[in-house]
Amino acid sequence: MRSLNIVPIIFFLTISLTSNAQASFDREFEAVKKELMLWDPIRGEWLANSILALSDNKPIPDRTFPEDFTPYQMAAMIPSEQRRGISQLIGQSRSAAGNEYSNQWNMVELIFNHSYCSTLTGRSFGDPHLNSFDKATYSFQTVGEFIVAKSIKNHFEVQARQSPQNNNFSLNTAVAFNVAGDRLCYYTGEKPDNHYSPWRLDGQPLSLNGRTYFLPHGGTLNLNGRYYTISWPTGENVILESRSGQMGFLNLTIEIFDCDRGEFEGLLGNANGIIEDDFNGRNSSRQRPVYASFSSFGNPMLQQASATAERQYLNFLARDFAEDWRVTDQTTLFDYAIGLTTATYTDRSFPKEHFTVSDLPTDRRNASRKKCEDMGISADEMPGCIFDNGFLNLNPSPIPETINPTRGTVLKSINKPALNNNFATFDENINSSNPLPIAEPIKSKEYNQPIIKDEEPKSIENRPREYIVPNNSFEIKPPKLNKTPNNSISTPNKPAPKEPVQKPSLNGGSIKTKKGK
Repeated sequence: MRSLNIVPIIFFLTISLTSNAQASFDREFEAVKKELMLWDPIRGEWLANSILALSDNKPIPDRTFPEDFTPYQMAAMIPSEQRRGISQLIGQSRSAAGNEYSNQWNMVELIFNHSYCSTLTGRSFGDPHLNSFDKATYSFQTVGEFIVAKSIKNHFEVQARQSPQNNNFSLNTAVAFNVAGDRLCYYTGEKPDNHYSPWRLDGQPLSLNGRTYFLPHGGTLNLNGRYYTISWPTGENVILESRSGQMGFLNLTIEIFDCDRGEFEGLLGNANGIIEDDFNGRNSSRQRPVYASFSSFGNPMLQQASATAERQYLNFLARDFAEDWRVTDQTTLFDYAIGLTTATYTDRSFPKEHFTVSDLPTDRRNASRKKCEDMGISADEMPGCIFDNGFLNLNPSPIPETINPTRGTVLKSINKPALNNNFATFDENINSSNPLPIAEPIKSKEYNQPIIKDEEPKSIENRPREYIVPNNSFEIKPPKLNKTPNNSISTPNKPAPKEPVQKPSLNGGSIKTKKGK
């Protein structure tokens, strides 16, 4: 008797059951969808369908309205009284369902609950100085790739690569994000391939020349001046400041919600409101010095300690605490050239010597303090600013203000939906007699002049949404897992085929990324 191969059968049954479960949840969600469409037939339908897609880890549908909003931002535009009524309906529907569809209802509640929450801010700036979500401040002079912040309940993660500038000082030179299942990376200098763009989306070069780039799973990427803002569909934000000069580096400002307290991990702590446990790490048995519950910057108790004790504390952070949050080849979100791994960017002997603000000559320290004060640096970041300016001559970097795209926005009535995606811009003059336009890729402009990398990114707020690539470019499709028709990624000069390497799954399964030289 011939044996049957049951693996394909199991796979088919799994897909079928998953599909049926989502279809059942779609029916459970129908009452909420109707309420959203009563608020706005076009925007409400998009928001409902986007939430359903996110609950199933799928790309969201194209926007059919002029605003460049994420699902969270659109939900926040619903008038408060009407939004609370929808939130109550969501709670009632979830209670009626019991434990069934819990994962799907979690996503629905996350988007609406966040619209009532205030934010917590964490920072990694300069040589890196870190301010945790619970306001612990410390210096982290290390070399390697680390988890800066990661949610333990949804697709939110930020990783940073810290590279040496000399024997004792390092800076953030690359950052990688999990944006609701989309793997987004930024490289200041060394890139995993020969493409000039600093951005990679799921391993492929991404050129930004439009107002806002829509990510497949509902996030957005926006550039204003030298600040990039990465927005999650659930409302979290990261502001990335690209600093150029002799040492190109990045400053990161990360915003999460205070209603998610205690649900994070990484260098910026667990966001539970307790400063003393931000350095506990994953290994609770690891011995810590007596000052481990305090910060090396901005904490009066530690500043009164001896220089020897502070250096002992800094050594603990660089040697022990750092190991808790180093990424591995299995957890990294970065792209690598052929033959390189996260170990390539790791140096556990760094730094050779720990320095503190007290090591600066008095006149230089005072001059740096004045420069930082003149730039409006806050008290908790003042020691780090003095350190960076005094030792490395880095200009002060005040905490950037988050630009809320919903602020001052009035939603105008739309007679007919029209596409607003990475190919097409919404036609505000469309009337009820016009059909829904078909999205067509915008053809590349003639671009014969040499490509020059900007030292400082320039604002693209008022530039048309189009993607300019060299004449010899060709279209590259994202990996199947993240494929969506409303996003375009382009790169010049088709590389030679390389062996794919496995990247960590962001939505189940794996992502294959080709390595460039």
